Amino acid sequence: MKLFNITLLFCAAALSFSSCKKEEVALELPDLDTYLSKQPNLSTFNAAIEKAQLADYKKGPGPFSWLAPTNDAFTAAGITADSLNRMTPGAASYMIMYHILSSTNNPPIPVLTKEMIANFSVSRSTQLGGTLAFMGQKGNDFFVNGSQITSGDNLLSNGVIHVINRVNTPPQLRGTIQSILQKTGQHTLFIALLNRASQWAQLSSGTFTVLAPTDAALSALGAPFNATTTINTISVTDATRIVRFHMFNGARLFNNDFKDGFSPSTMQGLSSGEATAQQQELPQEH
Repeated sequence: MKLFNITLLFCAAALSFSSCKKEEVALELPDLDTYLSKQPNLSTFNAAIEKAQLADYKKGPGPFSWLAPTNDAFTAAGITADSLNRMTPGAASYMIMYHILSSTNNPPIPVLTKEMIANFSVSRSTQLGGTLAFMGQKGNDFFVNGSQITSGDNLLSNGVIHVINRVNTPPQLRGTIQSILQKTGQHTLFIALLNRASQWAQLSSGTFTVLAPTDAALSALGAPFNATTTINTISVTDATRIVRFHMFNGARLFNNDFKDGFSPSTMQGLSSGEATAQQQELPQEH
């Protein structure tokens, strides 16, 4: 019996000590430098912050909400240690500031994944003045501009860091839908179809989401979709019906927004009953 009492007392003391220990650790959050130094898969992001000369953000009171692309994400974006070294501090800062979300609260608080729970992606200001990012959810996963958060809500002493699987490019550097389609080298036939439908010009302004079939996808349909010359023989009515089925007006939809239970209407239009039912779910222009 005595042995039991002693053991019980020892266990209680151990539990008490363990509890105190956990409480102490919870209060000692790392700063950004400490956190990044222990994450080898974020070394390029760390180097980019250094290049951008963002000491005020690293050491400032914050709270700052960082989106940290992995090394693989930077490589996929064509950003290597060499290209980063050749960047000017201004260019690096421009890129990294788009990866810092702004808080809408007063006083500001860290932007956590619980704020990303929504039926569709919603806008959020970034530290790159006047430039928005779009946060959303699909199932149990969270996204910013369609980039998946692979490790979220990592708390820092002056904010939070979310690890993402892709580098987000500021919209000023991406250009319009027109310029993007022209640069890919894979959308010549779709551009011809847009022109045939008299829909190309309107893509220079406004807010659209476009599902753009590649040349390979259209060629697979055979004639008349496999050559620009034969595309021009398609009736304007048919061409318009086809391309508008690939377009959404007044909304920025990301890959995570296409999911069960959410059916935005395309520019092709729906029957009056379907339009009424789906209009309530369509995101407004951000």
